[in-house]
Amino acid sequence: MYLIHIVYFIAGLIVGSFINVLIYRLPNNLSIIKPRSFCVHCKHSIPIYRNIPLISYLIQFGKCANCKNSISIIYPLIELTIGLIWLLSFLSFTDLNQIISYAVVSSFLIAIAMIDYKHFIIPLEISIFLFIFITITLFLNHSIISHFPGLLIGTGYLSIISLITWGITKRQGLGFGDIQLILVLGYWVGDFRILIVIFLSALSAIIFWLIISYFKGFDNKRALPFGSFLSISSILLYPIEFNSLNLF
Repeated sequence: MYLIHIVYFIAGLIVGSFINVLIYRLPNNLSIIKPRSFCVHCKHSIPIYRNIPLISYLIQFGKCANCKNSISIIYPLIELTIGLIWLLSFLSFTDLNQIISYAVVSSFLIAIAMIDYKHFIIPLEISIFLFIFITITLFLNHSIISHFPGLLIGTGYLSIISLITWGITKRQGLGFGDIQLILVLGYWVGDFRILIVIFLSALSAIIFWLIISYFKGFDNKRALPFGSFLSISSILLYPIEFNSLNLF
């Protein structure tokens, strides 16, 4: 019985390894296909037997086998997180299409969260992929029409907020990346549930800003990676609010 749990967890680890590639390469305008995986310090190619998700990091004690420089713990943490997400997806849903949908979308949202946190950008390539992937899964479930309002509601709401912010402060309240992400997330969760995601994201961002301001000092020009909060909020809320509890 537990074999299928292990299979999903391992699948998540493998996807997590690929997500690490996206997180590093997309912001640096590098191909995600070639060259093969390499050490970010010495640029030495990593052979397949030294590139086993999570395991290689533990065996090598978190160091590159070639140059002995420390490997960021973020890499195995991303792999572990996505492995657990795939396992959670299997445990939370019964429909295979929904299991794969939540696991895949959440994995790429982790990539968006990390990239936006580090670089304050949301790669258009990931948003386009997610939109196409979500369209396919909704088509297979015959639910495109029921999810379409979420696309309009979320994007429309944030566009209005952005215009109001611009009118008051003469500053851009939200970037294009945030709006395109909301479009994708609204399409994924459907109808007014996207507003819950936006609310939780905004609340989390405010709390984060207050904490940062406490330790680093007040700065009203300090930018926040809102895409990161949107992504994490969606991952956490989707299986709870939108499926298990079936609140709407």
